[in-house]
Formats: sequence, structure tokens, C-alpha cells
Amino acid sequence: MSLLARLNLNYLRIFLVVYRTRSMTLAAKQLHLTQSGVSQQIKSLEDTLGIILFDRINRKILPTSEADLLYAECSRRLDDLEDTLRQISKQDGELLGRVKVGVSPTLHGRPLINLLSAFGRMHPKVKFEFKFGTASDISEWFEDGNIDFALVDAFVNEPNLEYEEIASDPYVMVGHQSLLQDYPQYLESYEQFTRLPFIQYIEAQELMNAWFKKNWSRLPKDIVVRSKVGDIQTCVNFIRHGFGVGLVPDSYIREAAKADSALLVIQPKASVSNRIRVAYMQKRTMGLSAKFCLQWLQENLDKDFPSAKKNKSD
Repeated sequence: MSLLARLNLNYLRIFLVVYRTRSMTLAAKQLHLTQSGVSQQIKSLEDTLGIILFDRINRKILPTSEADLLYAECSRRLDDLEDTLRQISKQDGELLGRVKVGVSPTLHGRPLINLLSAFGRMHPKVKFEFKFGTASDISEWFEDGNIDFALVDAFVNEPNLEYEEIASDPYVMVGHQSLLQDYPQYLESYEQFTRLPFIQYIEAQELMNAWFKKNWSRLPKDIVVRSKVGDIQTCVNFIRHGFGVGLVPDSYIREAAKADSALLVIQPKASVSNRIRVAYMQKRTMGLSAKFCLQWLQENLDKDFPSAKKNKSD
């Protein structure tokens, strides 16, 4: 059996006080123990370690070189341990630890980064780990304990997870004026509209189908896809260069339009919304930092999505 396994941590706490006070009597008063109790526990520590920690000479307590070494290590490490115990039990009001979040690719990063940056400034000892992946990836990460919770869209429906809708992000069809001026009748009919070249954001295919059904009562089977891309930023860059039109988050395009006023929203009838939901495992114990981070997102996410409404999902 290792020394640590046989060691009572309370011995070390008493040792530190005796070392600092150089007195069994003063240590007993500070610890609210009897002097004989303090002496006995120091003796037990010495017996466990097989060394002498204090010489008793002329009623004085003199630490040995081994005691000097033990004090130097224990004073720092036990203080750190005490801080950690207080933090993980939130007795000092300060959060500590790592928050691990899974994110669907359709949930672009800017609003999340804004919120988590604010949360991070409030709790500087909290660290973050993000994993972007598909529904099956997120389910696997939950099963392996690699994430605390996930922010997913409406198209993630893994049966082993619980969901709560916390916001919605409207998606709008966007084109650049330099392209749209070459198609003056693009809003007159489905046939005219589908002559436009399209940039397909791969992860938003279901949203593209929903947008066409809502605006044209048909699926986008006849569109010309000039490019398929795997992220929002690339999609917007192609649109800004007049390469095609595409479906992108309204909150993202509002930011991009500040730099390029020629970006135009194409909205014959209505936009479609990508529901933002929290996914978690009911039986999984979530750490304090993750719980508070999730609560922060639930309370503040709609500030970056002005049209969002908080609802419980079915």
C-alpha cells in the first residue's frame, strides 16, 4: 500500500499549523483540539512516514530538514487543493473547470462566441472545448462522455437525448446586386427564380427544401448548384463575389451587409427558421461550470438572435 493511501490528510493539516507556530499548545488552540491530540497526530504522521519531523529540545519544537521539505511542498499543494475543493463546490462563488460543448455545423459561431466570451470574462478560470459535428458525431460524444451538452439544430433527433428549444435563427436567401441585375425577372415565377445560380451550404439542405416549399410550394429539384460548401463563411464569400445566391443565417448576413451594402435579401414570401436547441443526456451529471454556462446561454442567446422566441420543444 502506498504512503498516500495510508496517510490521513488531517495529519498534514495539523503538521502545517505546528510548523508555523512552533508550538503544540498554540497549534491546539488554533485547531480547537487538545494539546495531547495534536501531539498524538504528529506522532502518527511521523510513524507513517518513518521519519522525525520535530525535535523536542528544552520545551521547544524545532523542525527537522525533512519537516522543512514537507512543509514547502504541503503548504502550496494543500492550499491549491483547498482552493479547488471550494471552487468545484462553488463555496467561494468562483467557477473552475472545463465546459465541453458539441455544436451542429449549421449553428455558425459568431453569436455563440460573443456570449461565451462574455461568460468567460465573468468566470476567468473556466476553459472551453468545442466540437463541431453531425448528429451521429454528437450522439457518440455524449455516449463517450466527451461533451457536457450540445447546441443543435432542428434536424438532430437522436432518440437517446433530451432537447429543449431555446431560440430560432431565421435563414434568408441572399444574392449580390452584381448578380441579380442580370436576372431582372427572377422573382416572377419558380421557373425564372431557378435560373439563378446557387451556392449550396451542404449542412442546410433541409432548410433549403423548407424555404422552397414555403416560397414556391415546390422542392428545389431544378436549381443549378454552382458550388457546394461546408461552412457559412465560404458560402457568404461566394455570394459577395456574385458567384451565386444562397441560404444563410439572417443574423450572419446582417453583419456581413455592414461591410457590403450590395448584399440583398431575396424574400418572395417568408424566411425559414433553424431552431436552436440544447441537447443533453438526462442521466448524465453535469459539472457546475457547464450548468452555469448552459443557463447563461439559455438566458442570453436570444439577444444575438433578435427574432428568437424561447419555447419548450415537443
